[in-house]
Amino acid sequence: MTPKTPHLLYNPTQLKTNYQNLSELTTKYLKNHIIAYSVKTNSHHQLLKDLSSEGSHFEVTSLKEIQETPKKQLIFNGPAKTQEELELAIKNKFLINIDSLSELNKIHNILTKSNSKTNPFQIGIRISLKEDKFGFSKNQLPNLLKEAKNKNLKIIALHFHPGTQQNLTQYQEFLSQAKEITNNLTTQLPEIKYINLGGGLPDKPQLKNQQTTLEDYIKQIATNFKTQIQKDKTIILEPGRYLTADTFELITKVISIKTKNKKNIAILDAGINLLPKITLANYKFSKIKNSHIKNTNNQKKQTYQLSGPLLFGNDNLTNINEHLKEEDLIKVENVGAYCYNLAWEITYKKPRIYVKK
Repeated sequence: MTPKTPHLLYNPTQLKTNYQNLSELTTKYLKNHIIAYSVKTNSHHQLLKDLSSEGSHFEVTSLKEIQETPKKQLIFNGPAKTQEELELAIKNKFLINIDSLSELNKIHNILTKSNSKTNPFQIGIRISLKEDKFGFSKNQLPNLLKEAKNKNLKIIALHFHPGTQQNLTQYQEFLSQAKEITNNLTTQLPEIKYINLGGGLPDKPQLKNQQTTLEDYIKQIATNFKTQIQKDKTIILEPGRYLTADTFELITKVISIKTKNKKNIAILDAGINLLPKITLANYKFSKIKNSHIKNTNNQKKQTYQLSGPLLFGNDNLTNINEHLKEEDLIKVENVGAYCYNLAWEITYKKPRIYVKK
């Protein structure tokens, strides 16, 4: 019996393969390294459990993510850490990458009130290489170092992030900028242990489209941070999309077919509520041959606009050249990054997830 649509299929074998591929490359090129999965990408409980079994650490940004994540070494990022979250992070010895002077002051106050014997307390700092809301700009670093020293906080980690789905040229530019700042700060602060380069590793369709490989990215890290690697600094990566994108598929059904102004439109029971454009994912759509529906291989294919069920005029997904009829099933691949976490519960519930055996 076919499960009710729409539903998601999770493939733990593919996740294991992806993690091991990345782990083999980081081991080959980066010597000391940590893979800390970005929980915001997909926080399905079985996926997190499987990553923990593979040896992954985790990068979290909220109390919700902390509570969902297996008790491994956690890296705590984000610009909106609450008092409760900071107290929990300090108690459990997370590596906190501070995002503002306000956060630095909150940590200092918590430690002062608790009479903590951890002296000095170790932190990381988020450094932004572009105009955005995150972390500290390059020209703010001298004052930050002074404030941290005055409050007896020891900076042991530098945290950068390139942004998502970076092509190799963009990633090289990011690494070059991060390297310059890192070389300067590690000269001033030799106690720095960790260089955290965040995420940004593309999914496989993106790699294929730009004719590059994951190894090309890891080799660039090794080239740019050769000096730091030789000094036994630990490189931290926070992958999300590369690990999870192709581990989930969405199965959706054609509910209705119509022709309007000479355009064929197939209405599905899943739309932008489950496939939000904000994910920047490369979705792949294909028809599933249904055993209970008469074979139509000999009929002429046509172009159909695939649209979702929502009462939004922009709830359109893609065009597909196929012979479609009502009740046909459509498989959407590469939906493992952000789709489930960003799914709207508007009009419809989130889909059920089935685990492939």
